[in-house]
Amino acid sequence: MMTSMKRTPIARPTSDALTAVVRDKLLGLGDFAHLHVRRDRQDVIIEQPGPPDDPDDREPVLRLTPIGGFRFGLSRARDDGRWEKMPVSGVLADVLAQAVDMLAPWLARETLIGDTSGTVY
Repeated sequence: MMTSMKRTPIARPTSDALTAVVRDKLLGLGDFAHLHVRRDRQDVIIEQPGPPDDPDDREPVLRLTPIGGFRFGLSRARDDGRWEKMPVSGVLADVLAQAVDMLAPWLARETLIGDTSGTVY
């Protein structure tokens, strides 16, 4: 007599788990606590916060797109609202490290003009 064994499916990471991993990896690569990480369907979007009077009006900067086998592709936001694919792909940690190396100025905390004005020269 054969007994049937029930197979337990392997749980896929939830969207919250993936965004948390991306956020943790970014924090490990530099001072990026100001960035917002969210899911948009299968993609992970990294955004700059909005202005002080409307912080929820965030500006997308990077998009990570799964390309299979726990590998991701990288795109950057263009001024016209479209995404430009970058010649970067691989495991998440490597893609984020390359993104920081190439695009650090776009990921850095934006300094407000009011913060730098004054009478001292």
